[in-house]
Amino acid sequence: MKIYTPKDLPLPFETVITIGSFDGIHLGHKALFEETKNLAYLLNIKPAIVSFDPHPRMVLFPESNLKLLTTLEEKLYLLSKLEIENLILIPFTKAFSELSHDLFVQEYIVDKLKAKGIIVGFNFRFGKNRRGDIDYLNKIAQKYNFIVKAIPPVTLNNIIISSSKIRNFIEMGQIEEANKLLGRPYFIMGKVIKGKGRGKNLGFPTANIEVSPIKLLPPAGVYAVWVTLNNEKLKGALNIGKRPTFEEKEISVEVHIFNFNKNIYGETLKIELIKRIREEKKFSSADELKDQIKKDCKLIEQILH
Repeated sequence: MKIYTPKDLPLPFETVITIGSFDGIHLGHKALFEETKNLAYLLNIKPAIVSFDPHPRMVLFPESNLKLLTTLEEKLYLLSKLEIENLILIPFTKAFSELSHDLFVQEYIVDKLKAKGIIVGFNFRFGKNRRGDIDYLNKIAQKYNFIVKAIPPVTLNNIIISSSKIRNFIEMGQIEEANKLLGRPYFIMGKVIKGKGRGKNLGFPTANIEVSPIKLLPPAGVYAVWVTLNNEKLKGALNIGKRPTFEEKEISVEVHIFNFNKNIYGETLKIELIKRIREEKKFSSADELKDQIKKDCKLIEQILH
């Protein structure tokens, strides 16, 4: 995947584009990407995805404390897996948000991105105060000689797939529901950092994961997960929480990888969440916690079998 930023614009080729934040890269987004590729193929020009970093809501409404389904690193990873040819990554700033909808079309869509086709979602809005929409694009399509195509909402079991709906499911710990709308398991990517060695002392060594502060974490508890390390897929038990048995204050994310005992400090793990098996609780002793971890691992073995 070739990544372009404003310094690479205008592009040296004509495009069919789709524009959005694409947080989560869910089934609705994939439908947009497929349409973009299809129209580009028909017009014999290049497909391109136009996205923003940081997420516009983080700039416009910082007080909302938005947490993301995909960090930029995770988004780039997913797009490369989808064999997206071209990504245009535009830094989203307060000044950029002041650009009117008509100037955005003229300066970006036409001049810089050389778009001959625009694929958008059914509720697409753009420009200052979100004044640009599909009707406006259709109105000016002939003037600028581009094709506009709006994709109807993608639904699953009568639910319209959206990033906010998936966020809600994750916040409630309903991982399986979120995974259906994503079309894949929700995952956390992070580097293994040094922990306190508590898991090792209990006989269940864990890898402590450094997680981006803007990443959306599900509620505290224990999760059945698949762990990918250097293309090897391993079973694991993920614990998210403050380890109340040891009266700690900081939230930690740590994973016990089954039948695994290598030094992986500094390695990046991809942890796919499959199911929440229990909430976090305080145990009266380390031995009681140890017995519970044994039960957790047994149940996770059955879930991932």
